[in-house]
Amino acid sequence: MLLQLLSEQEIEYCLENWGAKEDGAKTQPRSDSEDLKKNTESPDMTPEVRQLVSTRIYNNPYIDSVVCPNKVSVNFYNEYEEGGFYKKHIDTFRAAPRSNNVYFDYGFSLGLSDEYEGGEFVLNNDVGEISYTIGKGQLLIFPIIYPHGVKPITKGSRKAIIGWMSSNVSYEQSYILKNLFEINASFLKEENPMALKSTLVQNYLAKHWGK
Repeated sequence: MLLQLLSEQEIEYCLENWGAKEDGAKTQPRSDSEDLKKNTESPDMTPEVRQLVSTRIYNNPYIDSVVCPNKVSVNFYNEYEEGGFYKKHIDTFRAAPRSNNVYFDYGFSLGLSDEYEGGEFVLNNDVGEISYTIGKGQLLIFPIIYPHGVKPITKGSRKAIIGWMSSNVSYEQSYILKNLFEINASFLKEENPMALKSTLVQNYLAKHWGK
C-alpha cells in the first residue's frame, strides 16, 4: 500500500537531521553484499525523527484500520545515487524475533525525494512483480516475506527512511480490512446508506482481530 504520510516541512526536518553515511554493502550480513546492493545508509537518526515518523504511522487512519500496527521500528536513512541499486531479497533476519520476542510483519520505505529517475521499488507477491515509484513524503508498506528490491537509479538521488512494523492481524485479515476500507470510502463518497453498516463491520473486525 502506498500513501502520503509526511508534509513538505516534515520532510525537510528529516533531511536536516540526516546523520553520517556509510557504505550500505558493509551493513549487509552476506558475503555477496557488494553484488547485492550499492547505496549509502545512516542509522544515525535523532529520537525526534524516529518519533515523528512512528507517530504519523500510528495516527494514520488507513494504517490503523488495515495494518493494525502494534510496534513500529524506524531504523535508518538510505540513499541511492546514479547507478545505485538493491537486488531482490527477503528480509529474513528482520523477521526473526527481537529481544522482546516481537516479529516484524511489514517493511516500509518512506520517500524523502522525488528528483530522480529509475529507482523503482519492486516486489514479487502471489500475482507477480509489482513496481512502485515512491514520491516525496509517500510511505510504501509491504509484507516482509515478499522478495523486494530497488531498480538502478539512472539520474538524480533517491532518499528514504526504512523501517519495519509488527501487526495485530494476519496478512489475510489485513487484506480483508483493506477491501472493507476501500468499499467504505466509495460508499461515503456516493452517500450510500450502506456506508454506516459497512463501517461498523470494518470497525468490529479490526477491533476483534486486533486484540
